[in-house]
Amino acid sequence: MALQLVDGRASLEVRALSRTVLGWRTKRGWSLTELGDRVGFSTAKLSHLCRAAQRISPSEVVTIGAVCGASDDEIELCVRVAQRALDPQMWDRINGDAWARLTWTPWDVIAEASELTIVATDALPELVRISAYHDALVESGAAVSNLDLDLQQDALRRLGLEAKEAAQPGSPRLLSVRLIVTESVLNSGAGGSRVMADQLEHLDELSELPGFELRIVDGDAGPYLGMGTPFTVMRFAEKRFDDVVLLRTLHGGDTWLESAADRAPYERALVALGDVVRTEELSSLWLNETSLRLRDPSRVPARHLQLVTDQARS
Repeated sequence: MALQLVDGRASLEVRALSRTVLGWRTKRGWSLTELGDRVGFSTAKLSHLCRAAQRISPSEVVTIGAVCGASDDEIELCVRVAQRALDPQMWDRINGDAWARLTWTPWDVIAEASELTIVATDALPELVRISAYHDALVESGAAVSNLDLDLQQDALRRLGLEAKEAAQPGSPRLLSVRLIVTESVLNSGAGGSRVMADQLEHLDELSELPGFELRIVDGDAGPYLGMGTPFTVMRFAEKRFDDVVLLRTLHGGDTWLESAADRAPYERALVALGDVVRTEELSSLWLNETSLRLRDPSRVPARHLQLVTDQARS
């Protein structure tokens, strides 16, 4: 039978297990009802397992894997993850941690998230990149994989949802994104002036969506806590899902922080950023003026942006 969550919480690994095991049936093109008929589980139970509302037991992994035709290696790995989920600390003490683990991507977790706060200090996140900007990062070595436009668009569509629309049965989950980005990232010139102008205009278009907020760190603000550290805080509507912090490296490696103690410095950094970011209005002004200057440097004098900003502040 399905097992209750430890302390009522579903870790990222438990959620990855649910995605993997229940993903086997999507490869077969089966609905939850069709899978339930084959394994003898109710649709309600499978729905709970799929949403990580309950942990999948090792025996259930074997049952679902056998019916779906999953490989022996896949089933064995998921059985070990299910066993470990019973008591991770004891399992690691007995078995060690030198074994293959389930992996998940930021897109997997974004699909479950209801709110993202992204602090961009080295490059814009994949969620808001245009193809040409991403290609320029790949060419420079600052990105290592192609941009998944389908997953990007799935997430961006959720930013345009109204609350009433998102509440309809079968509607995608509502998503709210707050992007905090430094001037140096927007002035990076990745791909050249035309590419950066297109990228800035894309950010301006996203700012029109109800779920998107852009705030630019004031380049004259001076030092602040977390300066130069890119990270993303992901929050979830479900109480069984704790907030997580994602740290990404240039070579594409991901570090996930789940404990409150590990997340605390980044929460404090968000508070500190509140003192050095421009308002949404000033951020929009900066974005528009910089885009114009990139299109035609002679059209926007160097001091024009500063004058506009000073006028907005007064």
